[in-house]
Amino acid sequence: MRQLDVHNAFLNGHLAETVYMKQPPGYEDPVHPDHMCHLQRSLYGLKQAPRTWFKRLHDFLLLAGFSSSKTDVSLFHYTSGTSRVFLLVYVDDIIMMGNDAVLINTLLQRLASTFKIRDLGKPGFFLGIETISTDKGFILSQRRYMTDLLSRAGMLDCKSLTTPASVTTSVITATSAYENPTHYRRIVGALQYLTITRPDLSYSVNRLCQFMH
Repeated sequence: MRQLDVHNAFLNGHLAETVYMKQPPGYEDPVHPDHMCHLQRSLYGLKQAPRTWFKRLHDFLLLAGFSSSKTDVSLFHYTSGTSRVFLLVYVDDIIMMGNDAVLINTLLQRLASTFKIRDLGKPGFFLGIETISTDKGFILSQRRYMTDLLSRAGMLDCKSLTTPASVTTSVITATSAYENPTHYRRIVGALQYLTITRPDLSYSVNRLCQFMH
């Protein structure tokens, strides 16, 4: 398994329409200070930048022999005989894994010949999920994510306690609104992402989501 980072990913996207921008600070033309710049490539902060970048990467991967997953647009797979390689894309972060190290290196070289990528080696922490290697494979852990979440909620020093959730007792809402509803919504939203590796929390998180208002 390899983790990759694409340098200046959004600069690799071709624009689908004509876009002009003001001259950026420090790069003004002293002779023509009122002139506008005609963008040739997508740029960070541009609304269509993520779409144009992903389209170029998508077209390149299909040309390289990858097939797009029918269930997840960010997942691609490559098959050659008994060898299989999977590639997962999240903006400018990529994870590539498979059962043939030689094929993976070959595909990485093809990718590096077109895009400026940085090989980060085996993924340690990706999108809030920590990858721990074992003799039998990998363990996905969100311990660091949970610690950060407890810190944001001001509960980092609280004593942990096993408290089973009652599935029969109805929830009694407070008579007054929470003083900071935005903070509550952010915490509950973050808890939803935690259920990726902790499905046992799904019921309790779902109950919290019913009181977002």
